[in-house]
This record gives sequence, structure tokens and C-alpha cells, in this order.
Amino acid sequence: MGIDVDRLAEAAREELTSLWHDLHEARMHAYSSGWSMKCDSLVERIRSLTLLVGPTPWEQIQIPLLEDGVYQRVHAEMGVEAQPPDMQRVNELSALINGQAEALRP
Repeated sequence: MGIDVDRLAEAAREELTSLWHDLHEARMHAYSSGWSMKCDSLVERIRSLTLLVGPTPWEQIQIPLLEDGVYQRVHAEMGVEAQPPDMQRVNELSALINGQAEALRP
């Protein structure tokens, strides 16, 4: 039984998307929603997989990571060219989500 390189790459891409989500969660739980050692560890894992399979499309990244420039910074530090996020679209989505959340408040 040989290694299915395409399936392996797809699994790595899925894990990479999950790591970005985990980074978002780790930032939310860090002191003052800042940064933590866990964030550093997750970024190292993101870098390792990104260098193997390429960047995760920005559309699959949590809005705060785009708004704060974390996604952009991580790729720039690696020297990996990722498609720049459409910040107008990101801002529209953020406003939509915040509006929906506000509408649900009693």
C-alpha cells in the first residue's frame, strides 16, 4: 500500500484550517485577548504546514485574525505569498455578524 500524496496533502490542508481556528480561540482566551505561549505554538504549527501545502485561503480564516493582521503577518514573516484578504468584504461580514448579534440581545 503506497502513500496517497493527494489525500495526505488534503488532510494537511484541513489540519491547517483547524489550526487557524485554534489560534483564534487561543487569542480569545489569552489575557486581554492578546497573545500567549499557546498562540506562539499554534503559529509554529501553522508555519510548518503552510510551507508544505501553501497558505489557507483568507475566506477560511476567522475575521478577527484578518482584521488584526495576524493572517497577513504570519505569511509575511514566512515569506509566503498569500492572497491578500478583501478587507472591504471582511468589514462587511464583520458588520453583518455584529448586527445579527446585536439584534439577538434582549
